[in-house]
Amino acid sequence: MATTAKKPARRKTAATGPKPRKQPRPPVRPEALRAASRFPTLEAILSRRARRFALGAEMTGPLAFRSVKEPVPLAYEEEAILVAAATGITGVVREEWPFTTSEGTTTGADKLESFTGRPWPSPLATHGTELFWTNDDGVFVLPQRDVKATQYVQNQSLEEQHALYKKAISLKSHRLGLPCRRPNLFKFNEWIVNHEGTTLFMPIADVTRQCIAAMLLYFDRPHGYYLKDMLLRADPLKPFVKEGLFSKDAHPYDIADFERWQMVDMNGVEAGLVVQSLMLATQALGLGGHPFSGGKGRVTMGGEPLWEAAGGSGPCEGLGFTFHRVPDDAPVGPGESIPVGLPGIFEGACPPFHDSMDAAVDHVVGLRWGKDGIFSAPEKQQVPWTSPEVARAVPPPSELAIAATKTLCNYIWDAYGRFPATLDPFLTTVWYQSCHLDVDFYDRYYPKEAVPRHIRNHMRVWHGM
Repeated sequence: MATTAKKPARRKTAATGPKPRKQPRPPVRPEALRAASRFPTLEAILSRRARRFALGAEMTGPLAFRSVKEPVPLAYEEEAILVAAATGITGVVREEWPFTTSEGTTTGADKLESFTGRPWPSPLATHGTELFWTNDDGVFVLPQRDVKATQYVQNQSLEEQHALYKKAISLKSHRLGLPCRRPNLFKFNEWIVNHEGTTLFMPIADVTRQCIAAMLLYFDRPHGYYLKDMLLRADPLKPFVKEGLFSKDAHPYDIADFERWQMVDMNGVEAGLVVQSLMLATQALGLGGHPFSGGKGRVTMGGEPLWEAAGGSGPCEGLGFTFHRVPDDAPVGPGESIPVGLPGIFEGACPPFHDSMDAAVDHVVGLRWGKDGIFSAPEKQQVPWTSPEVARAVPPPSELAIAATKTLCNYIWDAYGRFPATLDPFLTTVWYQSCHLDVDFYDRYYPKEAVPRHIRNHMRVWHGM
């Protein structure tokens, strides 16, 4: 029999915010959990649909309907599975890459940040996206970016997933008081987002580490991709052409384009796959849920001052991120406040969490080649291969590539007063909300097949309700 999931531990916080929930977490029948774990993958993919209408909700317009049922929050067991699917450690990745060519030269594969696998793939194994969520109990985050896999395969059982869920950090003891109105949300989403009984998932992506990791990859052997600042017509990497790191005939790419590529990798690929994992797990569990364009990132991370800066008025809670004020004479976003990290939990590779951009680069390099780096100290961690000698045979990055990365990072910080130059360091765009559905709404307006049988019967089969 599966162990019963328990709610995460909580830090003490002020008792403010929306009214407490009316309904307790429902019990779960163990046989329902076991059946969900056997749900067919292809069926989850091919039956995936957004289903939004939660118990206790009300909609106006052509689909007008008012639920006469009370909101019922997700059970701890249900929420634990969703969290594990979205952000848990699943074991060690394979890394079947050619770290050197047949001639013995490097391929650049040493730019990987970790050997840790997650439910979704990560460019350069940066894992720059962390999962935040809010429900009737509070606001939570489960930091996983720097957690190393301890087993070759892990987090496969319900017991492991529930244990992972209990490691979440509580940021607030009440549902996050986000303004569910413009300019924070589109009008058609206002009626249901952060509704009582729902669980709202908010993936947030750090672009700073990804930019540094990508610079190391771009600059080093055998790639030698060259970046210039087309906006300010600057060429900060020119000295490294003379040093031989870059070819004098190398085609230059704009740093603004480079940063957008990293934004896509983090806020697009990673966060998008987090949401996809949540969607598929929702299908297997028989819950309702839908992805949508989330609230403004600065507002979500910073709260009322950033809400007012975005043109909003009234109360607004944020997640407590630290913000950096861009200098008034900066070429991009002068005077704006941008999120740089959540202290002690999700910090950016830039000041104030590092003394300088040199220190930030050293930190990123150290994850691979530092005292406890994945390549420099394979005996201290679980590695993909049966012998740690494979890791010891991987060639390290060149000192010139590290120096070029520091040069460009310092140039961006000095010229733009921020890092990255053209993007917020932390971004959030797509969110996901899960709920228990009111099937009566769908029976009123849709054909019977709009709600699959296992979703239609969820409340009875899972909770005896």
